Amino acid sequence: MEYPQFLVIDASSYELDGHPIAIAWSLTDGTIKSTLLQPEENWHEWDIGLEDLHGMTQEILIQSGEPVWEAVKEFEFDCENSIYLVQDGERTMELLERMYDAYDKEPGADLIGIHEWHPSETEERYQLMEDIRSDLELSPYRCEDNVRLMLEMWVRVNDAEHRSPAND
Repeated sequence: MEYPQFLVIDASSYELDGHPIAIAWSLTDGTIKSTLLQPEENWHEWDIGLEDLHGMTQEILIQSGEPVWEAVKEFEFDCENSIYLVQDGERTMELLERMYDAYDKEPGADLIGIHEWHPSETEERYQLMEDIRSDLELSPYRCEDNVRLMLEMWVRVNDAEHRSPAND
């Protein structure tokens, strides 16, 4: 089975000047890739309150994170169709652009927000998300878990469409 590609980027803060701290994306075979990101020298915004949620400190990112440019190269290499499905298109694009801006480049990926690729009403969609998170014990604060969540949502919606009497 071939899957659409999904993308999630975690940020250092909910503020506009928050910077990417981790990125996860999926391949068309459903494989999920993720990496922590070393902050660029001019990336200073940090919300200490998010450390417990992400389980991440600035020190961990500096010591264990991958240089942003290396993550961008790997992401570009894996981008098979240049379209990624995301939860929040606007915020994800802001963070992706911030990664690319560090190297005077522009992202070539197009992002499609969840309200466009998942057809259900907001309340139904969020209930499905919570059910999947609970079933699979996924954290809402880990980007790779959120990619897995979106993959599972896509599979369930598409399985339901294929089993629908209207498609018989």
